[in-house]
Amino acid sequence: LPEGVEQHEHIEENLNDAQLDVTYFTRTNTTELRPAIVFIHGGSWKHGDKKQFYRQAAYLAAKHNIFGVCIEYRLSGVAKFPAALEDCKCAIRWTRSVAEKFQIDTNRIGICGGSAGAHLSALAATTNGVDAYEGKGPYQSFSSRVHLAILYNGHFDMNDQLKDHVQDQDMYDFFGGHPWEIPEIYGAASPFIRVCKDTPPMLFLHGDQDHYPHRQSISMGERLTHYGVYSEVEIYIGKGHAWFNREPDNQTTTERMTEFVEKIFKL
Repeated sequence: LPEGVEQHEHIEENLNDAQLDVTYFTRTNTTELRPAIVFIHGGSWKHGDKKQFYRQAAYLAAKHNIFGVCIEYRLSGVAKFPAALEDCKCAIRWTRSVAEKFQIDTNRIGICGGSAGAHLSALAATTNGVDAYEGKGPYQSFSSRVHLAILYNGHFDMNDQLKDHVQDQDMYDFFGGHPWEIPEIYGAASPFIRVCKDTPPMLFLHGDQDHYPHRQSISMGERLTHYGVYSEVEIYIGKGHAWFNREPDNQTTTERMTEFVEKIFKL
């Protein structure tokens, strides 16, 4: 951990219709009102864990006093969509619930994810105010709204995702059926379709050699521009999927993410 940064666990058990398992990173001593960012790991919705974004969360805590929240969510082998999205929103609500305790500015809460985590992050950001995806988890009196999204090598249009046949089985496992059986779910789970003028600003980071095509990040950026929403798209030449997990790319992309957070949250 960077000097002056602490790491803590918060786990709530026996939640029948939700999972709340978070690790949060915070400066040891702070009295300033500060932003928070919730981090969503990747893994094709079927594996992975919250450790993926520990480095980014700790870095932002040290540099800008950001309250970083890395979460687990129910994977496809445990529960089908929208369970994972409901868990993400539950974690955002929990973050708001501890705002007074941890000096969090509830008007500056962001979300960040990679791959499947980027899909869930984008979906959380584009379903601000959609009660149908809040689930039955705790902290219902708090909002799950986010004010920016940072999206590493994500997939945002399920129809386009099907063209390459890279993730057909993973989507079947996550959504609980083939697209011809439940087309409405594949559509509802596409952040691309949900973009509107009220969507928060987004940063897209994607390698041009990713088997999950970077055209989706470009298309999302164009769609946001169409609706007058600020976005930035950074395509990394020669980089494949999840390149940001390794050095020196981890540091490079974390610094790029930090620039975006500084701009949007006026740090």
